Amino acid sequence: MLEVQRVALDAFEARGFERVSIEEIARAAGVGPATVYRHFGTKERIVLWDDYDPELFARLATKLDAGRDVAAATLEALTEALATFYRTDRELILRRTRLTKATPSLTQATAADLVAMRQALAELLKRSRRVKDELEARVAAGTLVAVLEGAIEYWLAQDGRTPLERCLKMAFARLERVF
Repeated sequence: MLEVQRVALDAFEARGFERVSIEEIARAAGVGPATVYRHFGTKERIVLWDDYDPELFARLATKLDAGRDVAAATLEALTEALATFYRTDRELILRRTRLTKATPSLTQATAADLVAMRQALAELLKRSRRVKDELEARVAAGTLVAVLEGAIEYWLAQDGRTPLERCLKMAFARLERVF
């Protein structure tokens, strides 16, 4: 799947997202179109696919179970998860993020993903008993996702020159200062 994603990104960057078909991507990656559809479903999913969230949520659950503060646990889980994939995937993540911000259909798909992330995070917070009630879980999850989004947008605005981990730490420090 990673090779298909890389081939697709090359094509999208060269010719534009809308001008490239899944069939072309499959051919360039040396697989059949059915394989691409089965693994991704849509061109948007090809760009947005990664397997980082399960690791992030597992790390966060461990931190919350250990009694860590919600914001501190989230930052620690994010930075630990980043340490496992950022060194090798930094350029890929930057390419995906650039393309997402420049492509309306990818921006829409990302918005739906963020809603799902907020919901999953709210459920995790409720299960951990680190929040008082449903509303607090939703507010905390929405805030944390917004901080993550802000850090990624800042990182992209810096064209990746400032390490993403540093952008996350800066964003969480701003959150702490504001609240």
